[in-house]
Amino acid sequence: MSSSQFKYTALDAGGSKRAGKISASSEQIAYRELASQGLTPTRITSVGASRGPFSREAIKLEDVAAFTRELSVLVEAKIPLGRGLQSIAEHENRPRQREMVRDLASMIEAGSRITDALTKYKDVFGEVYIETMRAAEKTGNLGEVTMHLADMLEKQIESGQQLRRALTYPVIVMTFVTLALGVIIIFVVPRFGAIFEANGVELPLTTRVVQAIGDSVKSAWWGYAALLAGIIVGLVASWRTPRGREFFERALLRIPHIGRIVVATTSARFTRVLSICMGSGLDLMEAVEIGGRATGRPLFIRECDAMSDRLRSGEMLADVIQGSRYLPGFATRMLGAGKDSKEVAKASSVIARHYDREADHLSKNINSLIEPMMTIAMAGIVLLVALSVFLPMWQMVKISH
Repeated sequence: MSSSQFKYTALDAGGSKRAGKISASSEQIAYRELASQGLTPTRITSVGASRGPFSREAIKLEDVAAFTRELSVLVEAKIPLGRGLQSIAEHENRPRQREMVRDLASMIEAGSRITDALTKYKDVFGEVYIETMRAAEKTGNLGEVTMHLADMLEKQIESGQQLRRALTYPVIVMTFVTLALGVIIIFVVPRFGAIFEANGVELPLTTRVVQAIGDSVKSAWWGYAALLAGIIVGLVASWRTPRGREFFERALLRIPHIGRIVVATTSARFTRVLSICMGSGLDLMEAVEIGGRATGRPLFIRECDAMSDRLRSGEMLADVIQGSRYLPGFATRMLGAGKDSKEVAKASSVIARHYDREADHLSKNINSLIEPMMTIAMAGIVLLVALSVFLPMWQMVKISH
């Protein structure tokens, strides 16, 4: 096996910080060699992983899904995670992902729990992934959970691809229509307006509005560009804050078709994790909390925490889940009918499969809603521009007669 260079930071026996490089066939071997020298490594990174034009390439959702599928195979085959992850890293071609998997393997072999190791790469795996794995650790059901996560990620990738395919045609059409309208509003309408005014035609309101918009864009285009950039930056910054996430979440729930997709996806994730937790022996209160966190929806997480508190105070599940904005009537009736942990786990599994199918169906049909709305919007804009040109033209014809 070929040798690689690793940078390390470690503490010696006296507690002093040491740094340097070491040659080893893997990060695990480098850790052991440093330990044999009386050092306690605090950080080990591959020198080779920081070289090359693709060294900092982003780890995509497809890469996480493939990694999760490989992880589920390791668990099913009862291969020790540390050794199995080292094997995965050795066959990984992407430098950043290879470095990450090696680091995960080293942390697990050093005694860390898998969720603690994954938390270091929260920006890659996300909160939903880590919370679901946390449920697996608590229930000892890692094999089933990793298979579920792999399926969930693959469905998420497929839904994203369907959404991109659905949006491709509308985006292309809107782009070319916007460019055409921009040329008409900025250059064509003002010229017609000048001709009409020279012939003594009183411009109607629509023409004056379109002409004013064209003159404004032409003279202060930089202002509009700065405004657009500011809106985009503001939306992104707001999305990264808890209050901003809650605001967007409420807004998405109010959009008819999109809201149904969000509810179906959230219900499926919650009930899937709830089924795993209840089937593995966790109590209902903890299962509800873990299921809520696994959805990644701030509002629903708050709901689940409140549900858990009410369950601890002695209320029945059928009562505490009533009124949830994320659990439709079918889900609340099925869950409320469960009399013990096994029945709740079974009902949760049925609900998860149902809303997985509904989310897929809604995602596939989103294009059928986007195209008519886009057509109506474009027709309205084109009609406004056409009237701004033809109304004064008709007046000029009347004056000439």
